[in-house]
Amino acid sequence: MTEKTRGKLPAIFIPVVLFIVFDAVALGLNFWISAKLEKSAVAINLSGRQRMLSQRMTKSLLMLHVAQTDTEKLSAFTEFSNAVDLFDKTLNGFLQGGITSSGDGKPVYLAAAQASNTQMITGSASQLWALIHKRLLPVELGGVGIDTEVLRSALRTLLMHNTQLLALMNDLTTALELNATREVFYLRSLQASLLLLALLNFALVCKRLLAQIKQSQGNVQALRNIIDSIETGIVLYGRDECVRSANKTASQLFGYGEQVLIGKPLKQLIVADNTRMLGLRRDNSTFVAKINTQTLFEFNDQITMCTITDVSEQERKEKQLMYLAFHDQLTGLPNRGLLVERLRQDLLRAKRDSTFLAVLFLDLDGFKDVNDEMGHDAGDELLQAVAKRFEHCCREVDTVARLGGDEFVFVLTSLHSVLAAKQVAQNVLKAINQAFLIHNETVKIGASIGIAMYPTDHSEAELLIKCADDAMYMAKQRGKNQLVFTTKCR
Repeated sequence: MTEKTRGKLPAIFIPVVLFIVFDAVALGLNFWISAKLEKSAVAINLSGRQRMLSQRMTKSLLMLHVAQTDTEKLSAFTEFSNAVDLFDKTLNGFLQGGITSSGDGKPVYLAAAQASNTQMITGSASQLWALIHKRLLPVELGGVGIDTEVLRSALRTLLMHNTQLLALMNDLTTALELNATREVFYLRSLQASLLLLALLNFALVCKRLLAQIKQSQGNVQALRNIIDSIETGIVLYGRDECVRSANKTASQLFGYGEQVLIGKPLKQLIVADNTRMLGLRRDNSTFVAKINTQTLFEFNDQITMCTITDVSEQERKEKQLMYLAFHDQLTGLPNRGLLVERLRQDLLRAKRDSTFLAVLFLDLDGFKDVNDEMGHDAGDELLQAVAKRFEHCCREVDTVARLGGDEFVFVLTSLHSVLAAKQVAQNVLKAINQAFLIHNETVKIGASIGIAMYPTDHSEAELLIKCADDAMYMAKQRGKNQLVFTTKCR
């Protein structure tokens, strides 16, 4: 994160917040409209009831006027009194707001008329009702025993103004219905506008989400390209040790397509071979693999990342370097370092098995003349030919090494007598004395061989070689092309 981007909100945050706000406001409007409709419905129902109460007052007053029995009078008076009281409360509610009774007798709040048309109608109705109520009040106060003339006066007033009162209540109902329709239309329009804004904002959110998804997909693909370009194979596997994902290098290493590689058990791709790991290719060939694993976690499943490197060439080069470090480059025979190491191991074995061991130190006779007269290439070719003959003169358990120049050393192990060493030395002399064909010319050479024995001469590797070397010089002094045991042996 850079200094410019640190502290900034994501680009998609504001549209999401706006969408939530629009949605919340639209939901609030919906509740408001429901409340408005409920209040309007109450007002419209009560205004309609006012018309019914106006007619009921007239009817009950007429029934009171013509009633013959006290029961009829009481019933008519009760109905009249209730109608007047309920009409008065409801009209006051339209004027000032207040509690009145619903159709089932439960208290209900009636909001005061706010619109100018309903205020004008309720004002006119209030004035007319004040005039009518003034005439009806003596009847309410007089009860069933009201004077007939007072009753007639109230009845005349009610009949005279009832039509006008009904008309005003009808106008009030119509005005309330019209106002409710207008309010609902306005609120619905506002709600629709908010919904449209919410939809537009939602479209913007979707557009930005799609853009971010596309960008994320691009980032994922870029990361995938980077992983595929890595020269190390990368494999992801789960608890079941089956491949979940692999990069291009891994697919190439094993010879499978990426999709074919997915789902394969790891044991079909990598096996242990002693101290190293081998990769198994699709064509059944193998390669030496360097494996590193790192455990990752993905929700409840454990994911392990395995990196695989083909180190076959590296191992081959290491073996080659190791070979060159312990072998003579010209003849391929072991050099002095490997000779001494093998001799030490053979001495331990001879001591354990109580057997003889012989060291033959050999120096070629006449090699210098060939090298001087025919050239170094001929000398090298002669040394190579000599080395091949030496390999046929001893067993696989024995060692033939070149110390340098024309000096060679044999280590003969598991011997049961000194004569066995002498026999091998004689065979070597016979092999050397046979002519060589070098550069299409016949070449004859000889060899002086010195022999030292374990355990009679010495038990240390370097000293055994020195004893054999001394014996070899003694052979040269005696006329060359012969074998001589060290003086200690004789």
